Amino acid sequence: MRNKFAFLTKDSIKKKVCTKSFKIVNIVLFIIIVGLLNLDSIVKSFGGDFENEVNIKVIDDAEVYNGLEVLLKNSYFDVLDSYNAKVEKSDKTLEELENEIKEDESSDIIIRINKDKETVFNADIISYEYVDALLYQNIINALNTIKVNEAMKLSNISEETLAKIYENINVNRVLLNEDLDENKELMEQIGGVIIIIFIVPFFILIVLIVQMIGAEINEEKRTKSMEIIISSVPAKTHFLAKLTAANAFAILQGLLLIVYVIIGVIARAMTTSLPDISSVAGAGVDAGTVSNYITMFLQSDVASRLLIGIPFFIILIILSFFAYSLFIGVLASVTTSMEDYQQIQTPVMIFLMIGYYLAIYASVYQGAAFIKIAAYIPFISGILAPVMYSLGQMTIYGLIISIVILAITCYLFYKYGLKIYKDGILNYQSSNLWQKMFKSLKN
Repeated sequence: MRNKFAFLTKDSIKKKVCTKSFKIVNIVLFIIIVGLLNLDSIVKSFGGDFENEVNIKVIDDAEVYNGLEVLLKNSYFDVLDSYNAKVEKSDKTLEELENEIKEDESSDIIIRINKDKETVFNADIISYEYVDALLYQNIINALNTIKVNEAMKLSNISEETLAKIYENINVNRVLLNEDLDENKELMEQIGGVIIIIFIVPFFILIVLIVQMIGAEINEEKRTKSMEIIISSVPAKTHFLAKLTAANAFAILQGLLLIVYVIIGVIARAMTTSLPDISSVAGAGVDAGTVSNYITMFLQSDVASRLLIGIPFFIILIILSFFAYSLFIGVLASVTTSMEDYQQIQTPVMIFLMIGYYLAIYASVYQGAAFIKIAAYIPFISGILAPVMYSLGQMTIYGLIISIVILAITCYLFYKYGLKIYKDGILNYQSSNLWQKMFKSLKN
């Protein structure tokens, strides 16, 4: 019995893994995932106008260049960096700079700042072609900011007062609810990331299981090889082999996707230099914010909470795979063609879509009783319960209850579904699918 089960499982996995389509699809997936994670580097490697250095040359007749340079390099660092732009003061005349731009047809920009008694100063922005809207708007914003500063200075406002005006306000946040979880906001942010990372692969792998089981059972029934297999192998063994092979294949594909992501991240780390934290701080973020954020996460209850929950997530995911494969395997056994099988995939897709959207809404409608109850419903709990736990809306005991309910559901599906499977795989009648299923269960 064990040898037959192992043979059928191995043969079923081999049919998928050793095919050209599987290899081609995974090569394409590898290229897409690694490519998306390194898309900016790939685009830059082909060259283009963005590689040309843009020199912003300032002719300063109003003696405001120092303030403008500091503002552009600090508050607008990201914009300058994305356009490969540099700011510099020029001692050349306007005519000389214009001639240089015309001769080279370059993308350099000239900013001429003129004193003006009524408006403090005005400016001319001169270029050979149109300046990109984002860069142009940021230059205008910077000039307006400097103009306000100069206007305040002319109003006899001291440097100390100006510093106080532009200094960020110190806010002391007081929360009167003593029972409020101090990590709630962090959990919401982490939960939002987990929703994206978790539910999309889960959705894809479930669809993969559904397609694999249905295609194989229908192929065996269409070619009449099912009769030969069942004559030498018990239906129970055949059923378990199909379930095991489909789940093993889905887990293998999931692990390959993880490997592709890791390779993509490593490739990005090796080919792309990380921005200097001090420069990022100049763009409006305090130095060390990113590292402090990571440290705060690692030291918070959220990190330990997720580490405790991961083993339960894995169990819940595997049970969900098994539940879906049981359900679809039973339904596939009573079909006689792929057209019939496509019709019965609707209930599976409905469950998946409900779980998918509820997982997205969980972070928006926090505390919703409907979503909390849905996290315990089989077929939905596999995608919703881990998200609810990550958001702090479900305890570890809630996860255990979801697992127990899903395990009981798998047992009942196996116990009664096996009876339908035994009768359905050798039933080639084209009558109503649901009538055939209930008739098989009654018999």
